[in-house]
Amino acid sequence: MLIYSKTIISFIKRLKSDFREIINQELGIKIYRTRFFYKGRMVPYDIVVFENNTKLGYFEPNFFRIAINRKLMYLAKDQVIRDILRHELMHFIAWLDYGNMALNHLDYFKLTCKRFNYDERVSNAYTNIELANMQITENLQNEKIVEKVKKLLKLSSSDNPHEAQLATMKANELLLNHNLELLTQSCKEKEEEIYVKRVLFGKKAMAKHQAIYEILKTFFVSPVFSYGRNIFYLEVTGTYTNTQLAEYVANYLDYELEKIYQIEKKLNPLIVKNSFMQGVGIGYTEKITTHQKQQTGSKELIALKDVLKEQVEMVYQRLCHKTSRSHSCQTSLYLGKKIGNKLSINPALKKSTPILKLLSLKH
Repeated sequence: MLIYSKTIISFIKRLKSDFREIINQELGIKIYRTRFFYKGRMVPYDIVVFENNTKLGYFEPNFFRIAINRKLMYLAKDQVIRDILRHELMHFIAWLDYGNMALNHLDYFKLTCKRFNYDERVSNAYTNIELANMQITENLQNEKIVEKVKKLLKLSSSDNPHEAQLATMKANELLLNHNLELLTQSCKEKEEEIYVKRVLFGKKAMAKHQAIYEILKTFFVSPVFSYGRNIFYLEVTGTYTNTQLAEYVANYLDYELEKIYQIEKKLNPLIVKNSFMQGVGIGYTEKITTHQKQQTGSKELIALKDVLKEQVEMVYQRLCHKTSRSHSCQTSLYLGKKIGNKLSINPALKKSTPILKLLSLKH
């Protein structure tokens, strides 16, 4: 999970400076602000910070990205951090030369390290420091909020439509109040850390994913579609609590929205999938936002939206959102809105269930 704050952004700037120095002075490769020139091509690069209990760093080829564990910012010496940067850079160069077969620590990686005169201190960077077994301290209060919301959502499996809707609204109220408390405390406590979590991925973003995108906004995160080489990711940006819940919801929505569509397709063979999914997203979000306005003032909701906007701008500095301009089938759109308005999220079933059921429709 990627993580951002003002302090971490300063750390990223330092990492990029070290990276540019290493690639230019040690590898002899000409580098610019966002790209370097290698074997006749301009190669983009990015450096991010993530949170994990075991890995200290990794190279992600789909996004030409090197990721560094945020605990190194507090616990590692400068030389150690630079060696880990060198280690991931060797993965990067080996991948450019040999492709995916070079992503492990075997022959192609070792050949690349040897070519640039790096010894075991770089090739074995992960084994040279004893940080991998250190635990990241969890925010127990945030975990409690996550569990409380999940328990309320579980009640939405009730056979009584009124009880199911009430449980959904209560869960959203709890999350709303939690975010309003964070808003009032933000000026008094330490700087807030912003998390980025990938919740879905695939080869092509579909109307179903756009519906999930809209629904996730009701969980006080900023969803963003991120595109790599022949792949897309749906990422969410927000606080630890909100991103954890958004991931939980998104994974099962991905399965259940498809299931719901197939059921409706049998009842209405002429249904248009894109319009139907669009309607589901609209119907659910309209229900939740109407309830939110009843529970709190417009000023508070606007303030929360402003915070979300600031968070996403901190992470995605050149964000560009594309929207579909396809024509809608009004009948399918109406049917989707009707179903979305009755949608109750139920994320908890028995652990033995192979595919957990998340949504229950109350007709």
